[in-house]
Parts: sequence; structure tokens; C-alpha cells
Amino acid sequence: MTKLLPLLLLLMVALSVQAQKPAKDYFLSGNDKFKAGKYTEAIKDYNEVLKQEPDHVVTLTNRGISLDRLHDYRAAIEDFTKAIALDPKYAEAYFSRGMSKYNLKDYRSSLLDYNKGLELTPKDAKAYVNRGLVRYGLKDYSGAISDYSKAITLNPKYKEAYYNRGAPKFNLGDKEGACSDWNKAKGLGLKDADPYLKKYCK
Repeated sequence: MTKLLPLLLLLMVALSVQAQKPAKDYFLSGNDKFKAGKYTEAIKDYNEVLKQEPDHVVTLTNRGISLDRLHDYRAAIEDFTKAIALDPKYAEAYFSRGMSKYNLKDYRSSLLDYNKGLELTPKDAKAYVNRGLVRYGLKDYSGAISDYSKAITLNPKYKEAYYNRGAPKFNLGDKEGACSDWNKAKGLGLKDADPYLKKYCK
């Protein structure tokens, strides 16, 4: 009987390895759940990836974004900070951490993250729009307009950039420019511009 034990142990080890899904499968499953808005379930899959590959930067970032969507901003920031420590050139982690800090109204720290991310990827239109939100939060209306304008240069059909640019223009007394931007956003299909057009652009 004792001679069979090593063989049984080997068999058990083989079965346990076989039963464990590869990290890639959990990663793809997590991404699918994230896209479906099932953030809690996505996090469970990302946790499984990180058990197998604790230094997987993209998974850490994706889990952080999921946590942000669930309004757990501080836990999200922890994940992004770990990702940045592992790969200081991964721009997405800076942008994501910047957004979580923005959500906590930590605008100054958020701005630093967006600045760093844009140093690494200077042609990311969405990042300019988000940095514009941060600058607007800091009441730097000229800076916000500059960022939205840069996003529009990179993507002339970026309806949210036109829509967002209207507010700082209006705050700086450029009603005509604001109404023009809101009209452009509406023309590109953004219905959120309607209330502003009706209220300020009669």
C-alpha cells in the first residue's frame, strides 16, 4: 500500500492544478463582467488573477477602476498606487488614480497625476477632458478651456469636450462662445446640452 502513496499524491497535485483556472481566463472574465457593469463580480475575478500573479499591473488597475465605480475611492487609489510602483510608466494608472482623487475632491493631487500621465501619453484626448474637469474644480477656467480645446484638436467630434468647454467660457463671461460649444455638442448628439441652451442661450 505504501508504494501507491507517491502516485496518489502526484495525481492529487495534477488534479488541483487542472482545477485551477489560468489567470488569463479570470482576467478576461473580469473584463467581460466590468463591461457589463457587474463591478463586484469583476473584482472577484481580478482577485483570482492577483492570487496567481500579484504584480499584474493591468489587473491592479482594472480592479481599481472597478472599485472606483463602486465609489470605494480610497481602495481604488491603493490599487493604482501599487500599479504605479510596479510600472512607473503605465499612464492609465496615473489617469485612473487622478479620477479617484477628483471624485474625493482632492483636485490638486489629481492634477499632478494627470500631468504625469499626459507626459507619458500626450495624445490622449479623454485625459485632457478629465484634466479639464480637475482644473474647473480648481476654478482655473482658462486652464480648463485649454485642456478641452486640446481634446477637440485631437478629436474634432468629441462632444463631451465641447459640452464641458461651455461652462468655463460662460464663467469667464464668454456667453457667445459657451452657447456655440453647447450647440456643437447638441449637434453631435449630446442631449445634456439642451437645458443649458434653453436656460442661457435664448
